[in-house]
Amino acid sequence: MIRVNAPLKRDYIIELLNHKTIEGITFEFEKQDGMRLYFNHDGDAEKAASVAKKTIKSSEFGVALYFNTEVV
Repeated sequence: MIRVNAPLKRDYIIELLNHKTIEGITFEFEKQDGMRLYFNHDGDAEKAASVAKKTIKSSEFGVALYFNTEVV
């Protein structure tokens, strides 16, 4: 499981990753706890966190968002 910590645009991030397969990693939104978004994934956890970060950064709002990803 990975966690994305994001104070803004959480719905956008969920829509960006949920039920999507990116670089062979499929993400599924699990839950939200305040500004913490939890995603299940298949494959390696470190790679999933890296792919999620890269995907968010390369999105329309990614360069302006303050967020981080981590393995939990």
